[in-house]
Amino acid sequence: MGISLAVRPGKACYIPLIHKASAGEDLFETGELAEGQMKTEEALAVLKPVLEDPSVLKIGQNLKYDAKMLARHGVRIVPFDDTLLMSYAMNAGLHNHGMDTLSERYLGHRPIEIKSLLGTGKSQITFDKVPIDEAVRYASEDADITLRLWQLFKPELHRKRVTTVYETLERPLVPVLAQMEMCGIKVDAGTLARMSNTFAQKMAELEDAIHKLAGTKFNVGSPSQVGDILFDRMGVAGGKKGKTGKYATPADVLEDLATEHELPGRVLDWRQLQKLKSTYTDSLQDHVNPDTGRVHTSYSIAGANTGRLASTDPNLQNIPVRTEEGRRIREAFVAEQGQSLVSLDYSQIELRILAHVAGIEALKEAFRDGQDIHAATASEMFGVPLGEMTPDVRRQAKAINFGVIYGISGFGLARNLRIPRAEAQGFIDRYFERFPGIRDYMDETVAFARKHEHVETLFGRRINTPEINKRGPHAGFARRAAINAPIQGTAADIIRRAMIRMPDAIARLPARMLLQVHDELLFEVEDSAVDDLIGIARGVMEGAADPAVRLDVPLIVDAGQGRNWAEAH
Repeated sequence: MGISLAVRPGKACYIPLIHKASAGEDLFETGELAEGQMKTEEALAVLKPVLEDPSVLKIGQNLKYDAKMLARHGVRIVPFDDTLLMSYAMNAGLHNHGMDTLSERYLGHRPIEIKSLLGTGKSQITFDKVPIDEAVRYASEDADITLRLWQLFKPELHRKRVTTVYETLERPLVPVLAQMEMCGIKVDAGTLARMSNTFAQKMAELEDAIHKLAGTKFNVGSPSQVGDILFDRMGVAGGKKGKTGKYATPADVLEDLATEHELPGRVLDWRQLQKLKSTYTDSLQDHVNPDTGRVHTSYSIAGANTGRLASTDPNLQNIPVRTEEGRRIREAFVAEQGQSLVSLDYSQIELRILAHVAGIEALKEAFRDGQDIHAATASEMFGVPLGEMTPDVRRQAKAINFGVIYGISGFGLARNLRIPRAEAQGFIDRYFERFPGIRDYMDETVAFARKHEHVETLFGRRINTPEINKRGPHAGFARRAAINAPIQGTAADIIRRAMIRMPDAIARLPARMLLQVHDELLFEVEDSAVDDLIGIARGVMEGAADPAVRLDVPLIVDAGQGRNWAEAH
C-alpha cells in the first residue's frame, strides 16, 4: 500500500503506492489509482541504497514483517533495531509489546485506531481505499511513534542489563525467521484429505462406543449433553453447573473423571480426533500458498514470556505427537522431489538443564553415561534394576520427570497417567525423596522471584513474575511458572543460539532450515547432502550453549530423515 518513514520526532512522511481513486462515496474505480503516488519500483529504487547502507541504522516495530515484504522486491534491511524486541527483552511477562500498547504506556499517547479508517463489519474497507490524506496521518504517526519508542528503549536496555540478550538472542533471529517463513514447507493435500476421511470414520466408531457406555444416543460434540449424561444419567460425582445452568465439561474435568470412569476418556479421545480433523487435516489445505504450493507459518519472537517461539497461521508447533493419529499428521509434510526432510531434535534438553541448575548428581551422572534417563529415574525411585525395567514403570517415570519441571500436582499426574490421585501423589513424594536437590532448586527460585519479581535464564534473559507475590486462585500457577521459567527459558535460548548460527554453518550446502518446533529443527536438503547436513547441524546444536554457559551435562541431538516429516522424526 505504501511506506512510512520518520527521520526525527515530529518529522515523518508517507509514500502512497497503490491507493484507489474514489468515484463517489464508497465507490472506487477498478484499477484506477489516486493522484500523487509513486510507482513501487521507483520508490524502492530510491530507498534501497539507504535501507542497505551499513552506516545508516534502520528502526522498526516488528521488522520481520517489513523484512519479508521488502525481500520479495530484492531489498535487505541492514543494520536495524526493533522496538518490539527491545520491549520484549526488558518487559517479558509485564505487558504485550504491540505498538499501541507501548505508545500509551511509555509515551502517554493513544495512536489513531485502524478501525476509524477502515470501519468494521460488512462496511469495512481495505487500506488501499483509505483517502491518502487520512492514510498519511495514520501511517506517519506509526513511524514517528516507533522512533520515539526507540529513543526511550535504547538506553534503557543497558540500565536493565539486557543489552546482550537483545543483541545476541532477539535481534539476530529476525532475518533467520524471515527466511524460514518465506521458504515454507510443502504439504501433500491428497494425504490430508485421506486422513480427514480416516478420522471421520474413527470418530463415528468412538461415538458408537460412547453411546453404548452411556446407554443412549446423544451429541458427543455438545459439552452440555456430555455433562447431562455423566452427571444426571450416570450419576458420576463432581459435576458443576455454570451460570447458564449447564454442566461444564472442559478437558481438565474429563481428565479427572477418566481416572475412575471409561466414558470421559472416550469423549476426550473423540475430541482429540475432532480437533485434529478441523484444525489440521481440513484447514491446512486452505493454508497452501497458490504461488509456492507450500504452507508458510509465521513465528512470533515475542509470543511467550520464556523466549519460546510461537507459530501461527497456521500453528505448526501444536500438532500432537503423543498419539498415533497426531503423529500421522506429519506424514502430509513432504520434501520436494530429489530432496529429504531432516529432523534434528534435542534429547530431553529441559531435564538436562534441570540436572545442571539443581545440581542433581544422580541425573547428571546418568546423562554423562548416556543412560536411558527415564529408566534410570524409575530404577532410583522404585528400586527396579535397569535390566528388569518394564515399559509401564518407565512410562510412569517419564511422566513424573517431565511433570516435575512444570510443577505438576498429584491431580495433574493422575490425569496424565489416568491413575488414582493418591497413587500419583505418592509417586511425586517419592521423586522428591530420591532427588532432594530439585525441591531446593524450586524453593530457592521462588524465593528469588518473590524478592526481585523476576527470574533469569542461564543466558541472562529476564522473565518478569508480577503475580508471584499476589494471593488468590492464581498464586499456585504463578509459583509453578516461576519455577519452570528458568529451565524452559534456557532451553529456548539454546535453540535460538543454534538457529542464529545455522545459516552461516550450512550456507555451502543445498539445504535450508524450514521449521522450529519446540526442541526440534526441520530442514529440507538434497538427498546427496543429507549426511553432511546432519553432521554440521548436529555440531551447531550440541555446541549452542558454548562459550557463554558451560553445562555439567552434554547436549545430545537426535537426527532422522525421510520423504516426510513423520519419517524424519
